[in-house]
Amino acid sequence: MIRYAQKKDIKFINKLANNLVKNFVQTYNVEKYIDDDKYIILVNDSNPLNGILMVFKNIDFYELELLYVDEKYRNKGIGTQLLDYFIQNIVKGEQDVFLEVAVNNEVAINFYKKFGFEVINVRKKYYQGVDAFIMKRGVRS
Repeated sequence: MIRYAQKKDIKFINKLANNLVKNFVQTYNVEKYIDDDKYIILVNDSNPLNGILMVFKNIDFYELELLYVDEKYRNKGIGTQLLDYFIQNIVKGEQDVFLEVAVNNEVAINFYKKFGFEVINVRKKYYQGVDAFIMKRGVRS
């Protein structure tokens, strides 16, 4: 089951996300984000919690900041459930969604394409010298 993150999830979120973003705790203040209506944090509510999705909500679009599933639980549909829940229950085809992904992360690129994301631009040397695709899922995709 997918649900909004709560304060009791902060330790888990920080630990899990640090596997993807080094210094996650210093970069993102999850405790503040949980209470900030500009951020949406979803978790896969299983025992243990094993997947998170974090989104910045702008006035007229969303920016997917982070989607991460614990390596032990990958290929079980958790990432799909998180992104699908976000698109179906929050976006509802009413706003664009943007994200960045390393150009050499073919698994993630193909995953996002299944949800209607398309490459619209490239950010040079965005990830420690690696280029990033900017991807967009347009309204009503």
